[in-house]
Amino acid sequence: MGEKSVSIVIPTYQRPLKLERAIDSALNQTFPNLEIIVVDDNNPGTLEREETEALMQKYKEISKVKYVKHKFNKNGSAARNTGFRHSTGDYIMFLDDDDEFLPNKAEAQINCLEERDDTWGACYTKYKRLKNGKLNTIGVESKEGNLYFEELCRNLFIQAGSNLMLTREAFEDIGGFDESFDRNQDIEFTVRLLKKYKLAYVNEMGLIHHMEPQKRFFDMEEITEHYISVFEKYINDLPKVKRDKFYKLINLQLFRYKLVNKRNYLEVLIMMKNKNVSIIDVLRYFLHLGYRRVFKKSYGFNI
Repeated sequence: MGEKSVSIVIPTYQRPLKLERAIDSALNQTFPNLEIIVVDDNNPGTLEREETEALMQKYKEISKVKYVKHKFNKNGSAARNTGFRHSTGDYIMFLDDDDEFLPNKAEAQINCLEERDDTWGACYTKYKRLKNGKLNTIGVESKEGNLYFEELCRNLFIQAGSNLMLTREAFEDIGGFDESFDRNQDIEFTVRLLKKYKLAYVNEMGLIHHMEPQKRFFDMEEITEHYISVFEKYINDLPKVKRDKFYKLINLQLFRYKLVNKRNYLEVLIMMKNKNVSIIDVLRYFLHLGYRRVFKKSYGFNI
């Protein structure tokens, strides 16, 4: 095991106060042969860039930590690609700057992938989400194998942005992250990954995801329109039964967004009138969401 190496890429933007926790959690891994690449995506001259630079002075004598600065803000996808270009590891992990790894995560995931053949490109662990320091949900997905369709439907709840470990070859094979994505970039990346590779599950609590209030409003309809346009060929290539399931799930996600986030009841009624969603599916979907909330569990909806 000692000859294998891991690169942990931490993109950071406007969170200098959270970054130290993320870096320390990577340094505290039980697996010793690793490097940490922090990619600073803040604009030069901003307070966040200055505070990040000051924090990184703490790690300048630690050889495992590399600090890379963008010349200007790009986005999270670009920062992840930059981190990969500066990496040397046999295995790649990504960690959002406000999340943290538990100590055994890298070791458990390497053990998993080392036991599999090269058709298995990545693996994930259990995770828990905290809100204001209190448990919000626990990720209870445990699926593995060919999970491409589930991820294409945005219905695989694995917290991919901070939870995947993948082989270097798999990252290179799919060409990294699509930098046109500002949101859903983790899902977009994982869809392309799982179109070619199987995904393994590691029965280990490996990640703490810290939930934060949204700093700005994201238009889910616009994000979804872009997502569908990028994957139009993938969607059209699906058998009709799966294609119908895809649009049912996407429409249910949009229905929830319009009802809960936008509170636009007219648009909700129009979706029902146009049969974009059925009453039965809406009831089942919201019962599923209610169950998840009550029992603090995160997993996909069985359409």
